[in-house]
Amino acid sequence: MLVKNSEYVTSAVDMEQCPADDLPEAVFSGKSNVGKSSLINALCNKKKLAYVGNTPGKTRMLNFFLLNGNMRFVDLPGYGFAKVSKEKRSSYSGLAEEFMQKRKNIKIVIQLLDIRHEPSEDDIQMIDFLNQTQIPFLISVSKCDKLSKAQYMKRAGEIVEKLRIDPDTPFILTSSETGQGIEEIWDAIEFYCFGG
Repeated sequence: MLVKNSEYVTSAVDMEQCPADDLPEAVFSGKSNVGKSSLINALCNKKKLAYVGNTPGKTRMLNFFLLNGNMRFVDLPGYGFAKVSKEKRSSYSGLAEEFMQKRKNIKIVIQLLDIRHEPSEDDIQMIDFLNQTQIPFLISVSKCDKLSKAQYMKRAGEIVEKLRIDPDTPFILTSSETGQGIEEIWDAIEFYCFGG
């Protein structure tokens, strides 16, 4: 999809602050520092649309981005960041969970995993949760440029073995740096947001 216009719209700390319309939304989920903001920027071909920080755990709200005036990306708070207090972690995950359960606009979730690391317990719980919600989702395995092709193919096989996902769930190897997998992610987003 050609993104002609993309802009940050708002951040929400509760459901009441979310945009009140029926535009389709693609939601980005994953642990802190997995590369959600970088992937959003790569998909929009815009370097600084979503904030990319060196410190994990900076995304603590639901961040909304409008694309071409007819759809939105939503960046969920990252999970699993150890330096944030349990109370704050709980409030972020509570907000994300409520959003995923109540928001009618969600058409697809892009669940990110870092190719260099084993899926965490939080990752597995999130995928189990997605399986239960019946929201279409895909797995974007990020940062493939950090490994050789042989290494990332081996790691991808190990990740698939560890996850409890339906064989029909798209599993896309991606790199925000090289553009790997970007077209495949857009194909899925367009299909679920606009019916193909």
